[in-house]
Amino acid sequence: MSINEAESSAAPTGELAAPEQPPPAAERPRRGPSREMLSSAATVVAFGFVFLIYAVWLQGGFYDVTRLSFNVSRSTPQLVLAIAVAVCLCGHRFDLSVAAMATAGCFLGVGLFIDAGLPMGMVIVLTLLVGAVAGLLNGIVVTKFQVNAFIATLGTSGLFAGLTVVYSSGQVVGPTPDSGPLPGWFSGAGSVGDFQNKAPLGVAVLVIAAVVAALLISLDQRFPGPEPRRRVQVAVLVLVGALVVGAAWALGLAAEFDWMIVIVLVLTLLVWTVMKYTAVGHAIYAVGSNPDAAAFAGIRINLVSLCLFVFSGTIAALAGILVAAQQGSAAPGVADPLLLPAYAGAFLSTVILSRGRFHIWGTVAGSIALVYVTDGLVVGGVPYTWTQVINGAVLIITVALSTFLQRRPGS
Repeated sequence: MSINEAESSAAPTGELAAPEQPPPAAERPRRGPSREMLSSAATVVAFGFVFLIYAVWLQGGFYDVTRLSFNVSRSTPQLVLAIAVAVCLCGHRFDLSVAAMATAGCFLGVGLFIDAGLPMGMVIVLTLLVGAVAGLLNGIVVTKFQVNAFIATLGTSGLFAGLTVVYSSGQVVGPTPDSGPLPGWFSGAGSVGDFQNKAPLGVAVLVIAAVVAALLISLDQRFPGPEPRRRVQVAVLVLVGALVVGAAWALGLAAEFDWMIVIVLVLTLLVWTVMKYTAVGHAIYAVGSNPDAAAFAGIRINLVSLCLFVFSGTIAALAGILVAAQQGSAAPGVADPLLLPAYAGAFLSTVILSRGRFHIWGTVAGSIALVYVTDGLVVGGVPYTWTQVINGAVLIITVALSTFLQRRPGS
């Protein structure tokens, strides 16, 4: 029994109780944004400041809806690789073979059609299966032979890259007069890989509405707010979502959506749903947070790791198919430059409305922001050769910020 309890029990029955003291400042409910909310939003504010500078510096040379949509469309293989990397990092696994697997997927997407004469639909399925088998190989090396994931996937990256060079003899593989062109729906003018081939307006609006709803749900769950104001907060978020969808329609953003953008957004929605609302996603996050506790809870750590590598291999192969659709050919090392920005985008998610935790929407948003930052500098006159320098600097800064946020008290 505490001193206060002893005093209250010893007090006479008819004695008036002392007035209740207000709770200490640390226990009072917060009015306004918490320090966690402010730190989580700091990166968003920083990017907003950069884009405000672009608005003054570049004016109409950068903020054009068609140009912005084109930048996202041409970067869809990079976004897809970033999603694969982010899911692995959620389970505390590195996969450095995704770029080499994407290159292999590009060669398979072109080579199986040209050399083997298989229908393109079958080619896509076989390419995804090969990516899954490659991921399974990574998982077996890591889980069964206990090789560090960093070393294992670095080795398989060289293996996959070497096989593509052996197959192509170091040359570009593409359609020939004897093989004929790639299917018109897959590559070329009016195809899935053509930015000028826009998705139907209804499909684009539906995808935008689904993405906005998912983002608002994530934001609401990230910062739930006090219970008395929950209805007001939900109503405000619904209003914001309606305004965003209406603005996308009014500004002509929906009309600029091509099939590549639709594919990457639908993939993001599917992966986010699995990670957030299924037992598999919860197991991945549990393994990534504390493997020992996850194992004690009955989660099969090795099986989760196998699933992660199979997923990343399959999605990397999909990224290679998208590269083949965009370029209509395959070249050695064609996806190698995508590895660094993919990891930069994944680590950006840890400092975008987060305190050191990887998440899918932050990965996509960070990757797109990185694309815009790089493109804005190029429009402003910075040589394109500085792209890798910018990506490397962003990766270092985001890892440092993520480490700082994780070490703060209460994180």
